[in-house]
Amino acid sequence: MEFTFARKKDQRTYLHYTVLFLVLAACMFAPYLISGHTLIWNTDAFNQHLPLMIKYREYLLQFLRHPFQGPTEWSWTMGVGSDLFSVFSYYTIGDVFAYLTLLFPTSHLIFAYQLIIVLRMYCVGLAFVYFARHFDFSDWIILSGAAVYMVNAYLLYAAVAQPMFTTTFILFPLIVVNIERVLQGGSAWPLTGVFFWMLVSNYYLAFVLGLGAMLYLALRWGLDYWGKIPFWPTIRKFAFAAGGSVLTAAVLLIPEIIGVINSTRTGSEFANGMVVYPFYYYLLLPKQLINGDNWKLMFWSALGLASVILLAITYLYANWKKHKTLAAALFLGLVMLLIPAVGAAFNGGMSASNRWTLLLYLPLAMTVMIFLRDLTLEGFSPKMIRLLATSTGIYLVYLAVVFFIQNDDKLFLPVIFLLLALGLTYLISENKVKQGQKAFAILIILNVCLNAAYAALPYNGRFASAMLNRGEYEQIAEKRYGGLEEKAAAGNYRINTVSNNKIVSRKKVWNDLTSNLANISSYYSIQNAYLGQFSTDMQNIQYDNNIPLHQVDDRTILNNFLGVRYIFVQTNGLNAKKIPATYKEVAASKAKQDYDADPDQVQVQTKMYESKSAFPLVWLESKTISPAVYQQLPASGKERALASGVVVSRQDAGQLAKAKLGGVKTIPAALVSNRGNVVNPSRLKYTDSKESYSLRLFLTKKQKAQLGKSELHLEFRSIKYQPFTFAQQLKYELKRAEQNADLKSASFNRVQNRYKYLRYHLLAGSPDISYSLTVTGSKAAETISQPSVEATSFFRLVKGGTMNLGVYSSLPSSLILKPSKLGVYQLDYRIVAVPINRTYKRQIKQIRQNGLKHLKLGQDQLTGTITAKKAGILTSSIPYSSGWSAVVDGKPAKVILTNNAFLGLKLAKGKHKVAFYYHTPGLLAGFLVSLLGLLWLGSLAILEKKRKKQL
Repeated sequence: MEFTFARKKDQRTYLHYTVLFLVLAACMFAPYLISGHTLIWNTDAFNQHLPLMIKYREYLLQFLRHPFQGPTEWSWTMGVGSDLFSVFSYYTIGDVFAYLTLLFPTSHLIFAYQLIIVLRMYCVGLAFVYFARHFDFSDWIILSGAAVYMVNAYLLYAAVAQPMFTTTFILFPLIVVNIERVLQGGSAWPLTGVFFWMLVSNYYLAFVLGLGAMLYLALRWGLDYWGKIPFWPTIRKFAFAAGGSVLTAAVLLIPEIIGVINSTRTGSEFANGMVVYPFYYYLLLPKQLINGDNWKLMFWSALGLASVILLAITYLYANWKKHKTLAAALFLGLVMLLIPAVGAAFNGGMSASNRWTLLLYLPLAMTVMIFLRDLTLEGFSPKMIRLLATSTGIYLVYLAVVFFIQNDDKLFLPVIFLLLALGLTYLISENKVKQGQKAFAILIILNVCLNAAYAALPYNGRFASAMLNRGEYEQIAEKRYGGLEEKAAAGNYRINTVSNNKIVSRKKVWNDLTSNLANISSYYSIQNAYLGQFSTDMQNIQYDNNIPLHQVDDRTILNNFLGVRYIFVQTNGLNAKKIPATYKEVAASKAKQDYDADPDQVQVQTKMYESKSAFPLVWLESKTISPAVYQQLPASGKERALASGVVVSRQDAGQLAKAKLGGVKTIPAALVSNRGNVVNPSRLKYTDSKESYSLRLFLTKKQKAQLGKSELHLEFRSIKYQPFTFAQQLKYELKRAEQNADLKSASFNRVQNRYKYLRYHLLAGSPDISYSLTVTGSKAAETISQPSVEATSFFRLVKGGTMNLGVYSSLPSSLILKPSKLGVYQLDYRIVAVPINRTYKRQIKQIRQNGLKHLKLGQDQLTGTITAKKAGILTSSIPYSSGWSAVVDGKPAKVILTNNAFLGLKLAKGKHKVAFYYHTPGLLAGFLVSLLGLLWLGSLAILEKKRKKQL
């Protein structure tokens, strides 16, 4: 088809589209609202998108009111401290829609967030209509294409769960149009502008769109323009667009790249270690094509379009010579979908996440428009009708087979519409429908509308159940800590909750951006690499790339070290008894009665615990630990060492005294099966899902008394798991089922049970590397988990971890260990007690006395005074970054790395005034490059304007 830039005066298409959007929007969003929900997803939107939008608006207004103070670059309350630019640049700075919040009062920002979601979707369709009007399509066909492009499984999810992904659906049609403009000899300036928008909107999505643009250019030029246009002049135009946009966007790109390089994202396992996807992925992938109300995104391979897409693709490949670029693009897309390395490459070398499939929806919608145009203008031959019917028949047979495996009733409506589309195609070809375009458009719109409504309604697709209830966001913000935060004292400290303990109704409360308290848990896509390394050094079993600390597994010394003064706990939640040792109850909310709960736990309330042992934010440490010695320590030893000295390089330690390490006691133990036999943990063959194991601790009463109050840790120095083969899994599952039947004196149906377990393991991707080990004691139940390869952003290889099983006045005699999956486990572990004794309390007292006095936290700075009785290392729990600088007594001082993760400096004996200052690394350099880029582009624009006048 001819891609034309001839001006079209008829603008009614946009009006028609607006009417269509009102219908589509009602089906996409009204189900949430009429069922009492909001458009706020309970995970990323709740923890990140909405609160960060509100927080960014707050900082932006502050800057606009006081521009000479400069923008705030460091937050003291985002986790244990964070570079604001790294956080905001990923979510809000380049998002043009975020600035619309400036038009709303503070009291209406939650409404504004939801309105912006709808507005983004309107702009998605608007961009598509703009793209489609460059072809010779009627309005009905364009509206049909817009419906296909807008309402699909990807956008139904992303629009509410990841709103920033919606912007890519706006940008990609504009990119394609302006690449085509250049290929046809037009100006490169519009492409430069679109590239700039792409680069500043979100650097991750810009990376995906940039690769997509290059693929489109290669296909289009190679298949349609090669040898027909001048090579070097065209290359120069594209180079100008790319170079100009990169230069002007450098103010964001340079600090963003530095931030990513120094984040927890680096060093991830490429493609989650996969060479091919699990078998179920290939089995179920074709089903995804028309599964338009699906929110189960296998590795983000969503698809889920209107059912007519099957007919349109069949027709396209029957006539591929007429549409080479389109056919090649979709074939390439199919091949890419089959290879995990492709998903990983588009995901920055990390997990195999097929978010890049957002690039496929434009050619797929184009395919539908070509199908409808050719059908309604010329009709199809009987041979083509037979081909379409055959492909439909084959696809329906495939769906029937898959139904017996997955039993997915969501396909009922898509199959009905597929048959209706085939029937309507036949009727139009036989000239039995007068207004074929209108009829097909209505069918497609009805198809996508029902897909959208079915997906969102609470008792069908159940998208709505993952959304916050109306008024719930405000309620959570108000009751985040049961209202007890108002009783907390003023000061520079941090707070925490207990692991897996819900104070409010939602499980995934991973951020606190509403209370202005410094909760150590933070959930952002870009996290400080030093903080991540510190968490992994401590073998924190709660570690995630996006959430490096969580609640540090409630470990006493880690909470103290991080300056946690208050901990909030819900009495009827998990781990309510797992309170770190130095924390005492100081306040409680009004008790509620739950008479249906355990009789021993009828009062439901939030409690606040306070510790007098929290480290100051900055303190002077005179004893040092070498990195070599530190690395040899086990995790509990490393944690205990935080109170004994500071880890610094040999050069920075100089002649300072070496710390005396210790304070950790190894407890002898044996692993015993509930079958009565002693088990070798280095070769644990787990073949029966009902089997569990007891970790028996060998301690006399005298030894328990000597230890006194101690925190009990189970350190897994190494965990290796080898899953059984598929056949072995079935063998052991059937054996257990047969034993159960025998115990109940029941007959055993081997065929039914075999089908049951075959189906389960097939859909679970067995054998796979995921597993979990749960250890239960009287104070806590702890779990170490290896995420599945499908976990994408949350995937990591788990090779060990340290479980905190709680604080005991007298250590227990046994613990229960339970693996989750059959297979062979190789466990290297030890049980240790960390006494919270006089020695520890004496060290804490000394640390608190050596804290920085008159400490003030300002905009991107920290100041205070200290009197050093002898030389030492000024130590902190502020995450290290190359953006920090320091001044001591008015003179610049070298900032050093302490405890492998935190900010510090060397300090001589005497009285000192100390100040730390923060500037986002690369921001100034990026600003200067962008300024040069703007000057260069401005000069070229002036010269070009003069040249045109001369002509």
